[in-house]
Parts: sequence; C-alpha cells; structure tokens
Amino acid sequence: MSRLHQRIREARGLTGLSQEALAIDLGVSRSAIAQWEMHPGGTVPAVENLIALARRSGMAFEYLATGRGARIAGEPILNVAEEPSAYRQLSEQQRRLLDCFDALGARQRAGLLDLLDSSSRHKRR
Repeated sequence: MSRLHQRIREARGLTGLSQEALAIDLGVSRSAIAQWEMHPGGTVPAVENLIALARRSGMAFEYLATGRGARIAGEPILNVAEEPSAYRQLSEQQRRLLDCFDALGARQRAGLLDLLDSSSRHKRR
C-alpha cells in the first residue's frame, strides 16, 4: 500500500499541474504542496485540503486519505471552489465583507473574530 505523500503526488500527477499551479487552485502555498509530498518529515494536509485535492484530481477521497477503496471516483473538477449560494441573498456590502474575510488566513480570521466579539461585548455594557 502506498503512503499518503505518494498518493498526494499521484493525485497532483492526475491534475497535470505543477506544485505552484495546484497550490493556486487549492488556495494554499506552494510550500504546503511540497511539504505534503515530502517524505519523511512532511506535513499532513487538513481534511478540507484532501477533499479539494480529491475533487480536483478525480481521485477517490477514501483512496487518497487511506489508500483503501477505488482509486478513481470520477472526472476531475476543474474549479474546486464552490459558489456559496447564501452569498446571493446578501447585500453588496455583506458580500464584500465575506469575500475579504475568505481571503484572510486562519489566524487573521480568528483575530478579526476576536476583535469583533470584544467590540460587540463592549457596546452591550
């Protein structure tokens, strides 16, 4: 049975993309892709990134994550980002705010939420 880093490299091979191009598609850094493909000592991608890679490559998620089951799930999906249907019901200002929030890194999002939470608690006093 292959190891995770080998299956990740195999999935990238199915996309026909370089590490840099795949990183752009998945919304991660090129170094993240390189780390996922590195053995030993590489990092393990988050489940959300494995799902996105499986969808982008056409590889079955179970096979990509565990090495078990069918290797291919279907045709690759060229655009792994989904159009959030809830955005259509929001005002333009709300959509802009969510787009900006989505562009932030995880730490920046957490910091912004902490700031907003503290601000709203301060106003309630």
